[in-house]
Amino acid sequence: MIRPLRAGVAGVILAATPAAALAHDTFLISSGRLVAGQPILLGIGSGRFPDIETGLRPERIARIRARAADTPLISAPATGDRITRLTLDWPAATPAHQNGIVVAVDLTPIPILVDADEIEHYLDEIGAPPDVAAAARAAVARDGAMRETYTKHLKLLACIATCDGLAPSRPTGAALEFVAADEGWRLLENGQPRGGQAVFVSTPSQGRRRLTTDRSGLIVLPDDLTGPVFLSAVALTPPAEPGGPFTSDWATLTIDASVR
Repeated sequence: MIRPLRAGVAGVILAATPAAALAHDTFLISSGRLVAGQPILLGIGSGRFPDIETGLRPERIARIRARAADTPLISAPATGDRITRLTLDWPAATPAHQNGIVVAVDLTPIPILVDADEIEHYLDEIGAPPDVAAAARAAVARDGAMRETYTKHLKLLACIATCDGLAPSRPTGAALEFVAADEGWRLLENGQPRGGQAVFVSTPSQGRRRLTTDRSGLIVLPDDLTGPVFLSAVALTPPAEPGGPFTSDWATLTIDASVR
């Protein structure tokens, strides 16, 4: 579980808690039927997909990009200590035939510490490759914990009437994101395909599966998936110099059941 450090200390710490507590993702999820011209309500927060258990502090949201086909949507200001809903509205004149929405939310970077009790589970949870995992273990052996700064990039695709005009293959500009491809879904890092990356696929009723992108960053989803689908990937990068913080980008994509 990620929790704040004691007062007066910047950052958060990944505490030594039961392994299951770490299996919480941050995601967007649609809340009800979408209708062109009417406010769009989305769930946002952390939990076990698709159930949101913890909301986000409004200041955690760094950027929101939302569109229906080529029509930009307007995000309503968030209020309260923590939010579990994101409201999007349409411009004054709603163009006809807006059939799909793409919403991308970038969160602010967060520093964490991963200690010796949790490092192995953490590396397994994010699917760290062997060389990165070895660097993380070395940092823990040397410093007692791995320092990391992570940034999360959330994305959602949903259809309104049909999926015409959804344009899910168009990147939104996040540092790490999923886009649609002819054969499946492609993971982009700064606009370029990221090959050899672990990707986790979840549905509410079928649990979590691990796939790996090919050289072109592509994954092909299993044919038997039902309901909304959640994709997640974490690109963890060791520091340039020993003792520095690791950095990571976390990409998530919610594919609403209406898309498939």
